[in-house]
Amino acid sequence: MRERHRETLRSVVTTFAPADARVDRITELAAAAIDGLTPRRRAELLMLLALLRLPMRAGDAAREAALNALARAPVAKLRTGFAALKRLALFLAYAESEPGSENPTWKRIGYPGPRGDGRAGAAALPLAVASDGEIVRADVVVIGSGAGGATAASSFARAGKRVVVLEAGGAYDAASFTQREISMADLYLDRGLTSSSDLGIAILAGATLGGGTAVNWCTSLRLPERIAAEWQEQSGIERLGAELEAHYAAVEARLSIAPALTHNANNAVIVEGARALGVDAEATPRNASPECGAGCGYCGFGCSYEKKHCGVAVFLPDLAASGGAIYANAAAQRITMRGSRARGAIALQTGASGFARFEVEAACVVVAAGALRTPQLLARSGVRHPLLGRRLFLHPVSSAIAEFDRRIEPWNGPMQSAHSDAFNYRTGNYGTKIEAAPAHPGLAALALPWTSRAEHAEMMERMPNVATLLALTRDRDPGRVGLDDEASIEYRLSAHDGENLLAGLRGLVDLAFAAGAVRVTTLHATPIAVEAAQWTPRFRDEFAARLRRIGVAPNRQILFSAHQMGTAAMGSGRVRGVVDPAGCVWECENLLVADGSLFPQSSGVNPMLTIMAMASRVAAQNGGA
Repeated sequence: MRERHRETLRSVVTTFAPADARVDRITELAAAAIDGLTPRRRAELLMLLALLRLPMRAGDAAREAALNALARAPVAKLRTGFAALKRLALFLAYAESEPGSENPTWKRIGYPGPRGDGRAGAAALPLAVASDGEIVRADVVVIGSGAGGATAASSFARAGKRVVVLEAGGAYDAASFTQREISMADLYLDRGLTSSSDLGIAILAGATLGGGTAVNWCTSLRLPERIAAEWQEQSGIERLGAELEAHYAAVEARLSIAPALTHNANNAVIVEGARALGVDAEATPRNASPECGAGCGYCGFGCSYEKKHCGVAVFLPDLAASGGAIYANAAAQRITMRGSRARGAIALQTGASGFARFEVEAACVVVAAGALRTPQLLARSGVRHPLLGRRLFLHPVSSAIAEFDRRIEPWNGPMQSAHSDAFNYRTGNYGTKIEAAPAHPGLAALALPWTSRAEHAEMMERMPNVATLLALTRDRDPGRVGLDDEASIEYRLSAHDGENLLAGLRGLVDLAFAAGAVRVTTLHATPIAVEAAQWTPRFRDEFAARLRRIGVAPNRQILFSAHQMGTAAMGSGRVRGVVDPAGCVWECENLLVADGSLFPQSSGVNPMLTIMAMASRVAAQNGGA
């Protein structure tokens, strides 16, 4: 980044961030993040910084006016630029920290910061280090170690096969998880900056050993029977739902699925609000020890207490018994082929001593790089299919903050211990599931509306009394992910899915006020704040009409996704899917897919458990245990 861009960036940070933020450090981190973007996204942001150079030399009020004009611009690309700079600056303002130099904003907003009492002596999985030019031999090579990769690797290993796992991300254990939000840069895809190409949806995807299982919020739900029936019709695979039953049961037993012993204040809002409304609310099954979470809430940054039953803790240790190996920081470059057979994979491992390019030769190759990366790897390796990269589902999430006259501390306690399906089947099998999101300061800051530095800082000071509720939309209409190195995510909410999302947001407000909220604020660029006394039937109808007028155009409100599905779907014939009913890529005898990209449609529930069951089924049909 050139110095003139850096100067403008510093002025942008100064305008967004609160007075007590460390502007120079934030600017340094933001510049590094921008330099690490894909070429297209980096060029677009640098162009925006060039356009802002003159306005950012003005006084505080003029700078705020210029940024607000971007936020409300009729041109989508300008709103995208505002969203990029706002999210980056405010996340870093409240998330940046390092041992011995805690973030100065935390005391003002009542955030305790990391506990720092994790398992200092916890044992880590043994990791392999490659030599440049080395050829490693295995029975099975699994590319990716998330929900699908870890489960498939375990199944093959328990069948006595030597399994090699290639993980592009780094490896961390209980002793090395810092409980600091800034660690998302190491644990999430694209350093936590993944988004749809227009930034309309901010995307969280795990990119570390264990993938999403290492950093997710522990929700462990099966695919509902009525949606499984849809999947069978879409894919043409008869009895798919019935076949998954045994795999669900086996996975659940190994993960020790159970609800939390108690709800934290954030999740209790769902239970209390649903009870007051007389609608459904249930305890959520979780892949964590039932007693975990008291005073914690940091497992979105990895579990420091070995209480989360993730892929690293449960499945990957099985490799040791069959002589397997795990290579972290080892990105698969391509799959090697001989005719219609996969021969293995070429990978590049990075480490303190540099780079090592090596090859794994294997009788079977399993791709489990996730719905956002599996398509590119298959395409780079010569796989051609009209559906590859298509039918991407994201479960778009709308959210609102509900303020109470008591402390909630949305960063504290077991996360996602309750949910409500009261609004889940609004149009057939489509609607929204209400859940609670753990909100640490950085994520809260980037999500909250910004109209001025002072107003945003004041909203952050109210966070200890805020519940962060979300409406997770089961999307019917998919997007796509590009097959080149840019891997751009093209996704727009359809009118059908947008209507369901807005209805879920309205239902979320109903539930919050029923639970005793004094104020609810939406996350629109121009936020809608509603007081409890206003929430009459007539005002509720006016609120719904206002939501529809604003609509769901990109960056009118911030939307999130933590679930990525589809892009290499399974089908009964080549016209229906990229892979066959056993998970094998059509016309490739021993090239399997075992991750969320197999989904023929969105699941409507948090997909981890279904990804594991699907991966277990694929492995079992191809020689796994």
